[in-house]
Amino acid sequence: MIVYWDLVALINFVFDFTLLLTVNLLLKRNVSKKRIVLGSLVGELSMITLWIDFDGLTLFAFKIFLNLLMVTSTFSHKDVKYTFYNAVYLYLVGIILGGFEYYLFNEFQVNGRFGLKYLAVLVLSPLVLSVYCKLSRTLKNNYNNRHEVKIVYDDGEFNGMGYLDSGNKLVSPLNGKPIILVEKEYIVYHKLKLVPVPYNALNHHGLLYCFVPRSVEIDGQVYKNVLVGLSEVKFNIDGCNTLLNARMEIL
Repeated sequence: MIVYWDLVALINFVFDFTLLLTVNLLLKRNVSKKRIVLGSLVGELSMITLWIDFDGLTLFAFKIFLNLLMVTSTFSHKDVKYTFYNAVYLYLVGIILGGFEYYLFNEFQVNGRFGLKYLAVLVLSPLVLSVYCKLSRTLKNNYNNRHEVKIVYDDGEFNGMGYLDSGNKLVSPLNGKPIILVEKEYIVYHKLKLVPVPYNALNHHGLLYCFVPRSVEIDGQVYKNVLVGLSEVKFNIDGCNTLLNARMEIL
């Protein structure tokens, strides 16, 4: 079989560059492209396994060493924890890319000459990792803003999932208390003393009916100087029925 060493080296370099770039974005290391290129060039040392036949244990140790050398060359070494996370994320992103290659070659029966086969992976790999990076950021931001909510009031108790909404900065003009919003259907409000609170939103003004709860617990922490507003509309945030207030200091 004819092996094109220059093509193998190019593919290996692009893969390593894409992996290191993804780690840089996910962990927000903010290193320069030159450092990522340097780490990718260090990754070319893996080419020696094509000529030298390592036994299993030696090959495993070599790959661990090379991984640490790549992340250290790219992100420097600040402390053990910093380097450990860099190395672990490099492996995780590599596993995702390897899984994509396996799925592409086996599920879709991608065949062809060596160059054509790996050229497809070369083009698609950055796209796959780009999508993964964006999804990871979205999920991280989304779920970091989710909090368990418990509202105790005169007629009962509400337990739900709240979303910390940066756009919700409603406060009562009467007493300055922040207002959290709950979808109306989840509150037994018939015997509650509701207070109309005027509000101003983008191109919209109106009255929001609120009540004073006995207590509001967010992730177990109690908040008392809070108003609860009844929302007439659904929030359409997966699994969340409460909008928390951005003015509250939620840990």
